[in-house]
Amino acid sequence: MAANSLLRRAIKKSLAPLLNEGVYRYLQGAAVAMDIRRGKWREPELDLIPFAVRPGDTVLDLGANYGFYTYHLSRAAGPSGRVHAFEPVPFTYRTLTLVARLLGLKNATCVAKGCSDTAGTIEVTLPIQKSGAPSAGQAHIGTRNDAREGSETQVRWDRTTRVTCEVVAIDDYLPSIDRVSLIKCDIEGAELLAFRGAARTIDAHHPTVICEINPWFLDGFGLRLDDLVGFFTSRGYGIYRYTSDKKLLPVASLDDIVEDNYVFIHPDRRAPLASLFGTH
Repeated sequence: MAANSLLRRAIKKSLAPLLNEGVYRYLQGAAVAMDIRRGKWREPELDLIPFAVRPGDTVLDLGANYGFYTYHLSRAAGPSGRVHAFEPVPFTYRTLTLVARLLGLKNATCVAKGCSDTAGTIEVTLPIQKSGAPSAGQAHIGTRNDAREGSETQVRWDRTTRVTCEVVAIDDYLPSIDRVSLIKCDIEGAELLAFRGAARTIDAHHPTVICEINPWFLDGFGLRLDDLVGFFTSRGYGIYRYTSDKKLLPVASLDDIVEDNYVFIHPDRRAPLASLFGTH
């Protein structure tokens, strides 16, 4: 059964109201683990992980959700490496820990916290599916204004609930990590806040960064696209998109950035990825 098939959605819609959270979470986690193991979930940027991550490396998964990237990062880092997977939403975090256990990710540490520029407690808005189950993929910090122009295409939920979550700054929470080769970040517009909280780590290790960018989400935090991109370009990074023909192409202009995944690469990290670089 496909990861988001009509049949699976129908089953979730019928079962979610009938099951307590623990049972539903176990069924959800078991289904997710099976899908991940069988390769049912796929993003093109997964191709980059074997090039960017070596056995023994440390990698960070910010906004780990149910562990899709965590799984692939864990395999690349190997038994001597370490994955720190941050997921602040309680239901999603508990499902993530279950998925990690079912998949045998012994080198992955699941952290029940989000990432920002300072430590603290925040309110997260959690979309609710029509089945009544939480929709983990677009949980977001509650300060985002969803009534702005463009909400008709960006707001993909009818109702929400609020949950309280903890956030930390990476530099303070993991002050002595070594060999950080890659950061994956997908936190619905708050990415720059997380990067500011990891500035020392990024400056020390120049990790490759796979980041979802959505200009509309950024705007909801009062952040500009050039703030996010400038954080990396001021540190010598280039910004790239990974294409369907398996090439990393430089992004020439901020006007070319739309809702998608992008890759920030420092010159210190180019060599392992050399075979993937292309030109417009």
